[in-house]
Amino acid sequence: MKSTVIYHERVHGSFELHVVSTGAGDQASFVKAAKDVWPWVDYIHIREKQLSWQQKIGWAKSLRGVGVPSCRIVINGSELPPQNDIYGGVHWGQEAIRNYNPAVISNVQRIRLGVSVHSIDEAKIAEERGADYLFFGHVYSTNSKPDLEPRGLYALAEVCSAVSIPVMAIGGIEPGNIHAIRSAGAQGVAVISNVWASDSPDRAAASLRQAIVVATESLSR
Repeated sequence: MKSTVIYHERVHGSFELHVVSTGAGDQASFVKAAKDVWPWVDYIHIREKQLSWQQKIGWAKSLRGVGVPSCRIVINGSELPPQNDIYGGVHWGQEAIRNYNPAVISNVQRIRLGVSVHSIDEAKIAEERGADYLFFGHVYSTNSKPDLEPRGLYALAEVCSAVSIPVMAIGGIEPGNIHAIRSAGAQGVAVISNVWASDSPDRAAASLRQAIVVATESLSR
């Protein structure tokens, strides 16, 4: 495992690994797992729609309390605060990016902003309005959206080619498809159940990190 930590330091920033909370509202279990998971990932998202913004900040403080660096913590919502020492980013849906004042989004002192998109048009709008990166999906079949067809690698590649900001693939992400996702032009992945539903979330995260290392080395040859 020690060698993989070294790999993580080397590839950090070139291909991002985001883990997103399940929305189940179990703060204690989430924080306990995150304590072991964070060394393997780039960002941990607090995606709990049922919570108020202040409650989400409380979760972020709990993550900080178990050693998760603030720069690794992302809160999903519709706020865009200035840089702070509690969390390092926010992630929005389509409604927020379309309704927010572009002049505020362009503030260079703000924290990092990600936006979820599902088409080329949405991706272009998010980029034009100031998003720093995008989530695109779902790329593969996923239990969280059993009635919707996955958009697939071709659609992912189209979105990656249409924008200049990083695109993260989400939906059905496993170690075995990291290479294909990176080959399609994505600069990261986001996972939910693959990590949190695992009996050993830290091992699941480490397996994803190792797959990223292998894909990075293979494609750089």
